[in-house]
Amino acid sequence: MVLQDVNLFTGTVMENIRYGRLDATDVECIAGAKLANADDIIRRLPDGYQTMLTGNGARLSQG
Repeated sequence: MVLQDVNLFTGTVMENIRYGRLDATDVECIAGAKLANADDIIRRLPDGYQTMLTGNGARLSQG
């Protein structure tokens, strides 16, 4: 088991991904999500990459 600290910020999923490199394009952010095997999960969210996160993503599984 590996424990991890997860920090999510108020904003969209796309904005949270982009936080790692502010000049990244949407295509680059989606490519990063695919590399992390997160694209499929993100696309299942109510608004996909435009799903708003609040409260440190409290409504999402952070595992």
